[in-house]
Amino acid sequence: MARPAYRGDTPTAKERLREAFWGLLSHEEYGRITIKALAAQAGVNPNTFYYHYANMEDLARDALDAEKLHEIPEAIRNSARPGSASLESALSLAAVDNRWRRIRLFVASDSPVLRRLFYETFEGLWLSLLGVDKDDLTDEDALDLVFMLNGAMGVIALQGDDYDIGYVRSLPERPLGRGLIETVERLAERYRV
Repeated sequence: MARPAYRGDTPTAKERLREAFWGLLSHEEYGRITIKALAAQAGVNPNTFYYHYANMEDLARDALDAEKLHEIPEAIRNSARPGSASLESALSLAAVDNRWRRIRLFVASDSPVLRRLFYETFEGLWLSLLGVDKDDLTDEDALDLVFMLNGAMGVIALQGDDYDIGYVRSLPERPLGRGLIETVERLAERYRV
């Protein structure tokens, strides 16, 4: 099948499918979103969905990846450096509120698929930042990583749309935040990143 024509002044079909996914997910359970409804919301033929994605989980993974989550672990790690404003700047971006809401749709979801996708993505980003394969972590380091990731997911899941992200921005200044950053630095040093 030939690829549909693209006009440079409009969002691509793939971008429209991602946006339709976020729109539907904001008011519908993940398991109830159909490809037919998604295609209709995106203004594309259902076959277009299958041109870009193998299944709904593939779209969910792509939508999450498009949120540029890679900025968050690096900003947290860099926030420990003297005079750094990286966490503040990463959380001050104009798109952060929208990104925060979208991440929350995954983390606070009743869907084990969405929660797993977020966890795997976030875990992969941290492991990449540390430059280590998951299988190379010691049991202690693996436990520290699991604790940090699940803690982050718990904080995100508990917060509503009106959550003041300032509490997250001030994390490096609080004892727990300093401990988390020290743990990240210890892991980075251990694995020589």
